[in-house]
Amino acid sequence: MSDLTVIPKLVVDGADRALDFYRRALGAEPGVRYAGPGGRVVYAEFRVGASTLSIKDADEHDPAAGALFTLEVADPDAVGAALEQAGATVVFPIDDQSYGMRQGRLRDPFGIQWIVSRQTEDLSADEVQQRLDAEPG
Repeated sequence: MSDLTVIPKLVVDGADRALDFYRRALGAEPGVRYAGPGGRVVYAEFRVGASTLSIKDADEHDPAAGALFTLEVADPDAVGAALEQAGATVVFPIDDQSYGMRQGRLRDPFGIQWIVSRQTEDLSADEVQQRLDAEPG
């Protein structure tokens, strides 16, 4: 299945507003956009870095649903600040994590959550698990 490609589709209330948000916050490049009756987006594509995503307005067949994406970036603090400036709210502040990542999570105005992340240590799976086991609670 090496020819398999997965393209996530976001279902939101306000697809055009979401596309503008992703353009401002993440430098998203819009692609095709198709609208149905009343101008509601039935399908649109956008690129973030090397990834392609699709999006549509929620309707009676597809209710708005949250999602969680990880953005692997060189500077999580800068990307997190751009998301916040564009209107996202912090779920977990960006910080150095015990499992060897600088990472945090933000929720955009459309309910989608974005983890911004950069590896800071090269740890084995056992080392990560040991560190997580040592954390309280």
